[in-house]
Amino acid sequence: MAKAAKKKPAKKKVAAKKKPAAKKKVVAKKKPAAAAAKKKAAAAKKKAAAAKKKVAAAAKKKAAAAKKKAAAAKKKADAIKKKEAAAKAAAAKAAAKAKLDGLKADVKAAKEAVAAMQKREAALIKLANDRDAAAAKFMDKWTKTAMAKMEKSLAPKKAKKRRKAKKK
Repeated sequence: MAKAAKKKPAKKKVAAKKKPAAKKKVVAKKKPAAAAAKKKAAAAKKKAAAAKKKVAAAAKKKAAAAKKKAAAAKKKADAIKKKEAAAKAAAAKAAAKAKLDGLKADVKAAKEAVAAMQKREAALIKLANDRDAAAAKFMDKWTKTAMAKMEKSLAPKKAKKRRKAKKK
């Protein structure tokens, strides 16, 4: 029993010594573990916030790029529309010019026809005047000749015989 008694207090002492040491160790280990956990949580929180910021910045960048791309596409479409409108206007202008040139040619031809007609009319008027003048001249000459013949025929016959005798 004595041996058993000796062993018991020894166990108690060892146990007593170990318990406070164990408590201290556990307490000491728990405190740094809790601090480390807090630090880890804070770091994780920071990391998560940084990741969130990174994702937001990437999304913002992506949205800006998409906006820029859409603006460029719109600008390109507007340029194409403008080019098409300019081409359409140029075609319309060319068509109008062609039509105007055709009308100008028609006007020129009409003017030439009018000028030719006026020339022809002037020639016909001159011809008519010349004809009238020639007719008048002929009539005067013919009238003179006819009057002379008539006067000769009306002259006394005796006088005629004398003239004939004298001439022979």
